[in-house]
Amino acid sequence: MSSGWDLSEGHYDPRRILTEEDLNDIFSCLFSNKSKNTTSYKFGFLKSILDNLYNVDINLSLSFNAIFSKFAESYWNLVLVHKLKQCRGASSGKIYDILHEAWNNLPENKGRLENNNVIPFESLSAEVQVKIISNVTKECSKYVVGAIYSDSKGNFYSFSKKSKTITLNPVVYQYLLRHKTMIEKVNYFEWAKFLHDVNESSSNDYLESLDYSTKRNNLDAYRKILFEEFEHRCFYCGAPLMDDRNTHVDHFIPWSFVKDDKLWNFVLACSRCNESKNNKLPPRDKIEKIVDRNRIILDRRASDSLIDTRTYTDETIPHLYKVAAINGFNFVWNCV
Repeated sequence: MSSGWDLSEGHYDPRRILTEEDLNDIFSCLFSNKSKNTTSYKFGFLKSILDNLYNVDINLSLSFNAIFSKFAESYWNLVLVHKLKQCRGASSGKIYDILHEAWNNLPENKGRLENNNVIPFESLSAEVQVKIISNVTKECSKYVVGAIYSDSKGNFYSFSKKSKTITLNPVVYQYLLRHKTMIEKVNYFEWAKFLHDVNESSSNDYLESLDYSTKRNNLDAYRKILFEEFEHRCFYCGAPLMDDRNTHVDHFIPWSFVKDDKLWNFVLACSRCNESKNNKLPPRDKIEKIVDRNRIILDRRASDSLIDTRTYTDETIPHLYKVAAINGFNFVWNCV
């Protein structure tokens, strides 16, 4: 299949039976020299799909907006916060230009990027975020979506630039779930190699920069909602939580696996439990408890974007728990 960056749409063949070898080849190709690699965008695109695996709808579809929201946030941090070049050669790339223009247009910044006080993407106004995501989506939908489709020989997903969606091949989707952690690590490794090649400095911890490029620092909105409306005791040990300022927000399924911030995956915890649990799965007997808690949240805040009722169901947490264990998160923490 020839280069597909200029295709307006593409469709996987549901009749084709993909073997495990075929599936391995899809990603081997993406990480090989067969896939053109003048920018890091294919790594960012794959990362954004992996980060959105649990946001697909019943048809396994994702909007361009969902994908490139993650993409824009990652690149804001990589390009502006960590100052990492993402293109080979002299060109800085269109994404670089979009982000720098957005930064320079912030009234309070007055175009001075050298002050090293770049605010996190999450702290930008909603209006600024929407504009950045729109510009990034326009650029990447033009050059990235069709190219990766072509690199996978049309087996990864279907896409339409008209409807602005991709629909994952169900067989590929299940493969991604089974091997998410492994694919994520390989993608990070290859991305870090690329960054090392195109950036002059060799002192950067590229892997750490990539891993935390979409991790939110400010969870106050979630803490406030949970404390004021739903929880006043530690979700795990039951200790009273006196005020929201000294209360920890914990990812029930570890962030390092989910790579997303959703109200349905957050609980409030005392400092002892939160620090002890760290990157481990919670006890299995807490699954039913959080599912019940989330039913209450859905009843009260069904229209809230923080809960995202379009993709969350009672099966989401049990399914994530099972898939996380398959991906190596098999050490279960117990509150004592």
